[in-house]
Amino acid sequence: MKRQLVWKALHYEMMEYCNVEITDTDIRIDGTIVGYGEDTPFSVTYDIITDRLWQVTSLEMAIEKSGETSWVSLQREPGEHWTQSGHSRPEWEDCIDIDISLTPLTNTLPIRRLSQELQQRRQIEVLYINIFKGEIKPVKQWYTRLADNKYLYEGVAKDFKAEITVDDEGLVKNYEGLFVRLNKI
Repeated sequence: MKRQLVWKALHYEMMEYCNVEITDTDIRIDGTIVGYGEDTPFSVTYDIITDRLWQVTSLEMAIEKSGETSWVSLQREPGEHWTQSGHSRPEWEDCIDIDISLTPLTNTLPIRRLSQELQQRRQIEVLYINIFKGEIKPVKQWYTRLADNKYLYEGVAKDFKAEITVDDEGLVKNYEGLFVRLNKI
């Protein structure tokens, strides 16, 4: 299965184009985000690989802000430590998922991985990648399955909550107040 997705941010002047390809051995996701936010133009390109259980095994990302480019390179074998640019990061060992601040796509990862029952609330630790602050840190997040295609997300900022609507494949369609998917594919 291969899907092309397009989202528009509701608060930043920003668009994202993303491909999701599910193969017999893994899931490959690549995306490009372009926009203007926090008084600067930016672009982000990313490649994420997960295993068939939606557990992240690698992230390669280039971030360009005002003409300056930085890179993020993360790898993880399921049940193993994370590495960042080849350096072990054992302090991230409880994190399975990643959350890139400017894309709703990364919310799909735990939604698909957790396979929750209705009204079930799960706490997870994720590597939160704040594009504008240039930081990666473990944070706690909560997902509650409200309906077949609706989740309550809580996390990152204290007391932040938003409903996330997904399609039949668990891919984010609407992230309340932040992102809306434009294409119907």
